[in-house]
Amino acid sequence: MARFRRPRLRIGAPRDQAAPQVRPPRSGAPRPRVLSQAEAAAIKARPWPRLPWWLWLAAAATTAAMVAAAVGLVHQGRQADVPLGGRRSAPAGQLSHGVGELRVPALDARNQALVVRRHPGCPRLAGATLAGTPGEVGLLERAAELTCALRSTPGVERARNGLSGARATVAFAEFQRTGNESTTRFGADGPLVLVNGRFSQRNSLPERIATLLVHEGAHLADGAPPTAQRELAADRAQLGACQLLFPDRDNWNVSCQDAQDLLALGEAGALGELRRAGYR
Repeated sequence: MARFRRPRLRIGAPRDQAAPQVRPPRSGAPRPRVLSQAEAAAIKARPWPRLPWWLWLAAAATTAAMVAAAVGLVHQGRQADVPLGGRRSAPAGQLSHGVGELRVPALDARNQALVVRRHPGCPRLAGATLAGTPGEVGLLERAAELTCALRSTPGVERARNGLSGARATVAFAEFQRTGNESTTRFGADGPLVLVNGRFSQRNSLPERIATLLVHEGAHLADGAPPTAQRELAADRAQLGACQLLFPDRDNWNVSCQDAQDLLALGEAGALGELRRAGYR
């Protein structure tokens, strides 16, 4: 076992060496040195440090995410104040749901070089056409495949027949009334099913779009904007699709929850809510 010698402390200074002088502490904080005019000018002339591009990109993405979250929270607060029957706007003109002014980028002549059109690969929706950018059409095609694969309940089967039989075009759009998730425009040139553009993001779930295809497909089967009775039937068909695609209710659309709450009132109560919101 190693043995250590205890250190010896030398107390005091050697006899032949004077004790060091200890300066008394200064009172207050030290004052900064005043810069000369030349030094101040040199500091001002220095260029700002250039941040890497990826840091600017990360800051922009974070800001965009925070703005989107804030808008979503405001939207949810507004939806809570809207009567249950009016969560989806009542029909207006040739629209199944009045969304105000709308813009369909896939139909804009300036975007035609970027737009592709494709029929779904599944036979049950072969009559429909999907329009948009390649990425948008890919997302719509996955939603169409999910719609084709749904169990053939009466509501789902009727909606699929409506989409394919009417030879509807499906595209994303921007709505003035952003609380609406989808609408259908009935016109002489054929029906146009429009899905809210927020569902076109890369991380969007095609299952959510599929539930909207079922809802609007029910209106296409009717061939006209819905009455209260027909809107209730479309909600019932959509809710069935929501339950099949999201058994644990995670990631439900807002309209899935609204449909469930409306149907929970019973037929008479639900029809009353819809008529008070403007449905005939």
